[in-house]
Amino acid sequence: MLYGRKCRAPICWDQVGERVIEGPEMIEVTNEKVIVAKEKLKEARTRQKSYAD
Repeated sequence: MLYGRKCRAPICWDQVGERVIEGPEMIEVTNEKVIVAKEKLKEARTRQKSYAD
């Protein structure tokens, strides 16, 4: 539970009660977005570290 409600994972964002699992395309797109987000966070950390030095 999150904030008193059931968690709804992105693979099940249709209607409450309906269970729809998306195909591997959605998983691949999500993985690519996670990689990009990690790279941006790493760049931000590096930038912050260079300011501290």
